[in-house]
Parts: sequence; structure tokens; C-alpha cells
Amino acid sequence: MEMQLTDFENAAFTVFIVLLTRVILTFDLNLYVPLSRVDANMQRAHSRDACAKGKFFFRRHMAPLEEGDDGFGIEYTSMFSKVANGQSEIKSPGTVVDEEEKKSASVGAQRRFTPFATGSEEENSYEEMTMAEIMMGKGDYFPGLIPLIYAYLDHINCDSATLQRISQYLDLIQKRATGELVTPAAWMRNFIRNHNDYKGDSVVTDEIAYDLMVACKEIGEGTRHVPELLGDIKIKPITTTGAFDTKLESKQMNNDQILDLLRRYTHRNSFTSFENKV
Repeated sequence: MEMQLTDFENAAFTVFIVLLTRVILTFDLNLYVPLSRVDANMQRAHSRDACAKGKFFFRRHMAPLEEGDDGFGIEYTSMFSKVANGQSEIKSPGTVVDEEEKKSASVGAQRRFTPFATGSEEENSYEEMTMAEIMMGKGDYFPGLIPLIYAYLDHINCDSATLQRISQYLDLIQKRATGELVTPAAWMRNFIRNHNDYKGDSVVTDEIAYDLMVACKEIGEGTRHVPELLGDIKIKPITTTGAFDTKLESKQMNNDQILDLLRRYTHRNSFTSFENKV
């Protein structure tokens, strides 16, 4: 992940990655694609406007397949398609599952008795998708990463205040993926192209570079709002006022001072109540 211009953007992508790991573990999803396709994705990611216009290899079936789609040479379909089709019962061809086992079945359990075509190399387990499709879903077989994150937040009963902030983060990522908002790279290119000193000759002069760095600094500090980059999000101005009221000390303490501090903190109500519970 590249460093973004503002703390808000960095927080958005950091939170997204952490929540995605929770989704993969909780829902037991399979996102494997051949390493050669990962290399291809890395190459494509360096193309201009790859985020909005490029296509990347991504696994089309993150959950076990069921009868109905042509994913492995035999007609199978994704478990997720049942959501779009209004179905709820888990069905596995050729497998008898009692009601108790159905209730406790996870995606991992479903995967153990999922049918696969003989000798299949999972040729159709992945396909090319736009970033918008990866994030928001494609067809009835791929729900999208952002809807899966919202499903996870609902699963853990996320509180409203946290959900509101996370929704802002996910909204930013969604708009970047669809091209509604530009990426920092696209904004920097446009800034240089529109600079008065730029001659269209691919030469970035010292004056252009300086003005670009000043603009980036102002965006990061919240003194310049760029709607095409952040949308409606306005960064609260960052200042040094009151930032260093208490200086960090490196002077060593003697034993009596250390013991006195420990004594004060260990007699706090929060610590004593915890000890009583233990």
C-alpha cells in the first residue's frame, strides 16, 4: 500500500486491510490465485489510471461451489449466488446432510464436500475484474469485498459511532475504485499538466516540483481542500500549537522515585478492583 497524502486516507486503507483479514478468517474465504497472475496484477497496477480503468485477475469463487455454474467443467455455482436468488438452504450434490449438520456447517465444512471436476486445475477459479467489481461485486457469484466487510461488521454488532467512521473510509475506497475520486497519482499528474511552467515535454522543473510539494503539504495539513481527491471529506487543520507542552525526558530515575511511582499506580481503584476479581 502506498503512503497517502492525508492521515484520513492512510487510516482508511489501514482499516480496510485489517477488516478484510477478519472477513477472510471469519467467513473462511479462499482468495488464492496462481502466482503468475499475481505478478501480472503487479505489472498492470503500474499502468496509468489502472485503478479506474484497469482489470486484474481475482478469484471469482471465494466460497465452495454448488451445482449450477460452469466453474470447473461441470455446472456448479457459488454459495453467494443464493443470496441474489433468494435461497437459503445449503445443498451439496451427492451428499446427505442432516438438519443438525446444516445448522453448524461453516464455509470450511462446505468446502470439504464441494464437488470438483476430475483433474481440474481450477482454470476458471479466477477471472479479470475491474477494481470496482472487486470492491463492489460482480454478478451473483462474487459479492465484492466492501459488502463482505459490511456483513462482518453486522455480524460482530459494530457500534454506530465506529460504523459511521468506517463507512466514511469504505466510501472513499469505493469512490476511488469507481473513478468518482482520483488517486493521488492521478491528481499529481493533473497538477503538473495544469502548471503554468509545464511545457508538455515531460520535464518537471524545480519550480513545478516545489509547487507540487507545497500543495501536498497543504493537503496533508488540512489547509487545502481538493474535492476531486477527497470528495466531501475535509481534513481538520493540523498545527503545532500545544503539540509539545510536555517534553520527553531521558534522565534516569533513582530507585526511590521508581518505587514511589509504582506504588501510586498500583493503588489505583482500577488495579485493586481487578486484583480482587482475580
